[in-house]
Amino acid sequence: MKKQLLSAFILLLQILPGFAQQLYQTTKESIAAAHTILAEDEWYGFKRIKFDFGGRTAWIVLPDCDPQQEKPWTWTMQWAEAYVDRTGVPDLLRKGFHHATLEAYDTRADEAALPVFASFQAFLTDTLHLAPKANLVGMSWGGFYSVRYATHYPQNVNRIYLDAPLLTFHDRKDQSPESIGSWAMSHPANHDWASDPRMPLNMAERLAATHIPVMLLYGGQDQTVLPENNCEPFAKRFAAAGGNIMITKRDLFGHHPHGLDPDKTKPIVDFFTKE
Repeated sequence: MKKQLLSAFILLLQILPGFAQQLYQTTKESIAAAHTILAEDEWYGFKRIKFDFGGRTAWIVLPDCDPQQEKPWTWTMQWAEAYVDRTGVPDLLRKGFHHATLEAYDTRADEAALPVFASFQAFLTDTLHLAPKANLVGMSWGGFYSVRYATHYPQNVNRIYLDAPLLTFHDRKDQSPESIGSWAMSHPANHDWASDPRMPLNMAERLAATHIPVMLLYGGQDQTVLPENNCEPFAKRFAAAGGNIMITKRDLFGHHPHGLDPDKTKPIVDFFTKE
């Protein structure tokens, strides 16, 4: 009996890597049929495929286990290589999630960028058969991207985790093209970003109406993206409009590091895996 159990266990160990390898090969072939593969490597212990998407570097990371049936996935919209161990992404990969990103910092999520993001998602869902809705990870500038994208394409978004998000240029000292990209050439009259409807801060009510749940983490001592001008008024307006938001203020934190302590990721993972 013991020998039979041992044999079955060994067989299972042999089969599981086979699932992962088959998934990887199928995904790679599907990408290569439409786009140029740029690189293949390991990312935090998981297999990653980088590919060209309309002249931009995109990548997808595959779980090392059999993916969940619905093929849920996360998308870090900016700073995808920052504080990875504190975002919950590796934990979710171990649970059968996929992970993706499109390198687009040069766009600063301007008006022209949003359809590109939607096109990238359409490729992931239509060709790679990931779940129809993304789980967005929005750290700092990534929060700017996430709120703008979700407000314009709510049908594409399942949940949003915001961490010290930039949501307006109202108090941003450097408003040069090097800092805010094309926004520097399309600023509102008198640089009145506070009332500019394109700013994520002023999309709070519209986003609340979509019923997309939001998790907000931020540092009470953040001197880079001031909470009193960004996430705090956003959260207040979002909640007042009936939005579903969970807020954690890390009183002694600055802008960095992202994530939580002492358990860096459990609340984030729980948020993204909630039914």
